[in-house]
Amino acid sequence: MMEIKELNKNSKDIELVKQLYVEAFPKVERIPFDALLLLQERADIKFLGFYDENGQFKGLTYTYHHDDLSWLFYFAVMPSERGKGIGTKILQRLLERYKDERLMIDIEDVDQPADNSLQRKKRYEFYKRMGFVDYGLRKTWPGITYNIMSCGGRVTSDEYDKIVNEFWDLLQLTGD
Repeated sequence: MMEIKELNKNSKDIELVKQLYVEAFPKVERIPFDALLLLQERADIKFLGFYDENGQFKGLTYTYHHDDLSWLFYFAVMPSERGKGIGTKILQRLLERYKDERLMIDIEDVDQPADNSLQRKKRYEFYKRMGFVDYGLRKTWPGITYNIMSCGGRVTSDEYDKIVNEFWDLLQLTGD
């Protein structure tokens, strides 16, 4: 079973976590790493590391919580562990942890033309297998349309806008 540890600037694996973060997400989608750490001190944000039975770091999640809705903002698995079921195990643990909440994700829309359309479709199918439902909600941010999916109940457009705007307002307070 995957062990969950809350991450912070003093975590022993923080450099490995940062390396995965930089590798896993395009620069345009990355918040400065120090701001991620600072934000969790100011809001109900959980930056979690997932470890195997030998204590080896396998992946991360970064989730913003508001009332009964949580937004899975970042989710990444170590490159050497991809395709081995680790992502499934991590997401199962996360869903167990937040079983009394709705968990929301926004992923690049599979219907939008892109160089990585196969990867997008695989990601979409993965989340569907994990219990996320596509209620047809789409949002467009600078040129990219996102598909909003949720587990544990529907997320409305207003709820999505509210949680996203709150998060970005918090980020502005960090000065980044």
